[in-house]
Parts: sequence; C-alpha cells; structure tokens
Amino acid sequence: MTAKYIFWDCDSTLIENAELHWQKHLAVTKHHGFDIKPEYRELFYHNNGEQNWRMMHDELGFHVPMDQYLREIDAWYHAKILDIPLRPGVGKALEHFKNTGAKQCVVTNARTASVRPMLENRGLMPYFEFILCKEDYPNRKPHPAPYATAHARMEELESANINKQDCIAIEDDPYGVESAMAAGIPVIHRRLKKDSVPVTGALASVYDEDEFLKALLG
Repeated sequence: MTAKYIFWDCDSTLIENAELHWQKHLAVTKHHGFDIKPEYRELFYHNNGEQNWRMMHDELGFHVPMDQYLREIDAWYHAKILDIPLRPGVGKALEHFKNTGAKQCVVTNARTASVRPMLENRGLMPYFEFILCKEDYPNRKPHPAPYATAHARMEELESANINKQDCIAIEDDPYGVESAMAAGIPVIHRRLKKDSVPVTGALASVYDEDEFLKALLG
C-alpha cells in the first residue's frame, strides 16, 4: 500500500492511553467524593472530557464546575504523559512516512488542551503537518466532518487537489472508522483489543504490530 497522506487518530491509535484516560476520571471524581461505576467505562472511552462531564452532571448528579473538572483531569493526565507508550509499530510507521515524504496529520475527537501537550512532550509534533481537535470542526466522529476538514486542510497546504485514494486514515474506534469512510478516506481499523469486532468496510482490521505494519506499509 502506497499512501501519500496519513491521517492518524490520537488516543489509543498513536498511543496506548485508553486505561490512563479511564483512570484520570476515576481519580478526579474520587477526589471529589464521587465514584464512577465500571459499567460507564465504554461510554467514557467514546466520549471526550466535556461530554463525560455533561453526562455525569445531567445523569449522575456530579456538580463540580466543568472548567474546574477539565483542568483537573488534564493536570492528572499530563503528569503521566511520559509514561504512556506508543502503540506497537507506530514509531516505525511514523519514521517510514517521514522518510518517504508522506504528509501526516492528527484527526481527533479529543480537546486541544488534552492532545497538544501530549504530542509536544512526547516529541511527536515534528511528524505532523497539523493536528485537528474537537474545536476545529462542527461535528465529532462518526460524522464525516473531522476527516472532510482534514482533507481540505491538507489540500490547502499542498495548494492542490488531493485524491482521497492517496490518503489513509488509522483508527482504533469504530466511530472513527465510520467517520473516515463517510468522508471517502480509506481507513485501517487498529482494534483497541484483540477480540474487538472488526468494522465492515475498513481496508483491514488489525491488532498486532506485524499485521498493522503489513496492512499499512505493505
């Protein structure tokens, strides 16, 4: 597979941080005397911080102000950023595309305040032409807006029309896979868990490092 434009999701695609995102919510809510039940974990995984706060506020009676809560979960998370590993194979893929001259970017549902410090502190920013976060488009994944916006931004940078078949997205979340496909961007589903259900319509659904690199690099 030869791709000239690589659109990376961030959380649980570039880095192994699904558990850390869950733990930050557990730690901060516990600090405020509030316990989140394990059955909410899947919902927290799909949502960003603002959405999780709204759910807790509206449905569970959590009354810490949103701005305060977001600052606290970000501080807890960023204190542990350097301990978060890249997903296996990601470093090799980033270097490969950098060396071949492919253009890379990040397309995420997460907030800029959560994503940018992590990329900067891990030294990942030089790999990317730009990052797009929830503030940069009107609708979140699975809506096509995130990937449609990223494709348009890449065309602006290149000052040229970009064939979507020269692009590839990499996503762990089925919502993200659906978003890329809806925008016409071919996508590899890098499953969060080995036994996660593959998304129909993805170019490939992979988990292990070897199968990921084979699907992505050929």
